[in-house]
Amino acid sequence: MAVFRWVVAGLFAVIVFHTRAQLNFQYREGTFMLKGRVVDIKTKQPVSLASVRICNGSVQKNYACDPEGQFVVYVSASDTLKVSAVGYIARSVAVRSIDSTRYYTLQIELIQDFVKLKEVVVYPYRSVDEFKEAFIQAKNQNKVTIHGIEPPKYSNEVPKAKFSNPVTFIYERLRRKRAANPDFKP
Repeated sequence: MAVFRWVVAGLFAVIVFHTRAQLNFQYREGTFMLKGRVVDIKTKQPVSLASVRICNGSVQKNYACDPEGQFVVYVSASDTLKVSAVGYIARSVAVRSIDSTRYYTLQIELIQDFVKLKEVVVYPYRSVDEFKEAFIQAKNQNKVTIHGIEPPKYSNEVPKAKFSNPVTFIYERLRRKRAANPDFKP
């Protein structure tokens, strides 16, 4: 008989510890229990400690999900659930739009939020004043020297043409030969 009591007590303990239902004494007439889970839309992994807000006019109640993203709340048909979590875009779900067959298996999917930043250029100056000084002294980009970075190999100046026409090209070729004899006339 003592063994039977230990087995019953053990089974009771296992059942109590394995059930993940929250004790919620918020039941009122006209409400029903809604169980759900908050997951990431891409990975289908639970969103731990998400926030579930029940809104009904000016009355709002906040609940937190467990680490597995599960929640249990009592709602009425006129309520709206607002689910949010850090790093995710908040989502609103009207209770009247939820199918009554899904009251115990509701799965709310959240999309990860991201912030798109503009391009940033970092200048290697110790202070804003040092940057201003270098900017004012520079007439063009080629005159700014940054320690640790070699100057650019290009220039903003338009390169001079080596020859403008074939006659000038021939003249320049002959002029080089003439350098040995200054009296040479072509």
